[in-house]
Amino acid sequence: MPKRIPELPSEIISEILSRLPVKCLVRFKCVSKTWRSLISHPEFVKNHLKRTKEDTNANHYKIFLSTDPHLSIDPEAYFDADDNLLTTQLKFPVSYPEYSYIEILGSCNGLVCALIHDNPLIYLWNPSTRESRELAIPGSSEDDAFYGFGYDVKLDDYKIVRVSISTSTNSTDGSNSETKVEVFTLKSNIWRTIQDLRCSVLLEGPGTLANGALHWLVRQENGGSKKCVMVSFDLSEEKFLEMVPLRGLTEDDSNWDLELKVLGDWLCLYSHYGLICEAWIMKEYSSEASWTRFLRFNGESIPGGKYWFRLLWVTKNGNVVYDLDGREVVFYNPDEDTARPFIIYHEGDWFESTAYIESLVSPNNISDGLLPNI
Repeated sequence: MPKRIPELPSEIISEILSRLPVKCLVRFKCVSKTWRSLISHPEFVKNHLKRTKEDTNANHYKIFLSTDPHLSIDPEAYFDADDNLLTTQLKFPVSYPEYSYIEILGSCNGLVCALIHDNPLIYLWNPSTRESRELAIPGSSEDDAFYGFGYDVKLDDYKIVRVSISTSTNSTDGSNSETKVEVFTLKSNIWRTIQDLRCSVLLEGPGTLANGALHWLVRQENGGSKKCVMVSFDLSEEKFLEMVPLRGLTEDDSNWDLELKVLGDWLCLYSHYGLICEAWIMKEYSSEASWTRFLRFNGESIPGGKYWFRLLWVTKNGNVVYDLDGREVVFYNPDEDTARPFIIYHEGDWFESTAYIESLVSPNNISDGLLPNI
């Protein structure tokens, strides 16, 4: 009789699987019920995500475009391969009418948080595993609201923050407006209002996640000039922190188009005025003096550069990926001052975009527990 091949210890199998890419692990769920249970387990998912973030040899970050059809782009390999090999078509969890659109509220650990207008519903979606979760929006959809999405490391939970501004129907100048802060946690599956917490400033755009806090830009008037500062919301403490001034801009930065981004582990401030583009990173968190400029160039060579454009990603070799007015994507090489447009066959008028990391994180399986034995 042939000798029976000894089985590997469960710890070894788990260690081997944790080194594989998401695409392989999704397929390997079909090997057996035991493997499916292991790969889907929250503890394995966290270990795999941690290893993915530490792996600098491979590219695990992708760019999502809400084009028609939706696309995922590999930014690192774009200059070295055929365009068709670097894109993947994605299917959003639900279809929505042509007059509606997706607004991306944030991206964290592989989950993309998106709002469908005219629906209105929020979806948490993992483009890598295709898993999703539908969430209702509290209050009135007519309220002006600013959102943020991130991970609370202390509670090991994901949270959506909604700062809404409602105006009384009897008010014509906004003097009777009310601002409130609401938080949704995946584990509790409920929205709750944070009592006695009001945001006294008008935030800009979706919150940017870095160092366990969501960040927004706020413009303040001072002696006739406008100065931009950064306000942050601590996800664990659930409170707003002190405003941090932005470094490197002129005294009156009202003419600059400003946006916060996260590039790897760094909080990044991207700005452009006319054709002049700059990017600053905060190397020491919450310190004004730590803002360091790492990119500055004239955008004349970028097709469409005379219009609005958004920084999406900076590759390992220094190429910069831009979203031009939600209509085009351009890869720019600042050393050679050359730009290469990414050809998009898009039937809509414009699209939203965001960077995300490939992961196994599920919006439907957030719980505590130990890894199962296999």
